[in-house]
Amino acid sequence: MSVPVLLQLAQDLEWLGCELEYQGQKHALEGFPGQGPTWETFLRMRHGVVTTTDKVERELKASLSFNPTAVAGIEYPLEAAMDAIGVQLSAVEDIKQTAEFAVHDLPNKVRAFTKMVETYLRAIGRLDR
Repeated sequence: MSVPVLLQLAQDLEWLGCELEYQGQKHALEGFPGQGPTWETFLRMRHGVVTTTDKVERELKASLSFNPTAVAGIEYPLEAAMDAIGVQLSAVEDIKQTAEFAVHDLPNKVRAFTKMVETYLRAIGRLDR
């Protein structure tokens, strides 16, 4: 079974989030200059996190708006699927805010999000156990 798009995006977000936190540490060690290569890399990485969260949001919303039956699966109730997607959308918004205001908290949040997506995909039968 191929890796679902949502899981691939979650894994990308995890990598970007951890890398952004690393770049934030480097920027802090330089005294938080408002310019220079470290600052530019930090801004580029932050943009990557925000762009990827937007992609995750679109993927989650599209999965319900176009074909809720495929998301819900046969044994996964639609209400539970919608709740799970709502929780994931909330987590994505939290990650976006963390990327802007608390980069040091990002690694834990993006790792937890990837695990959340894996759990959800297993529950609906789109990922091998």
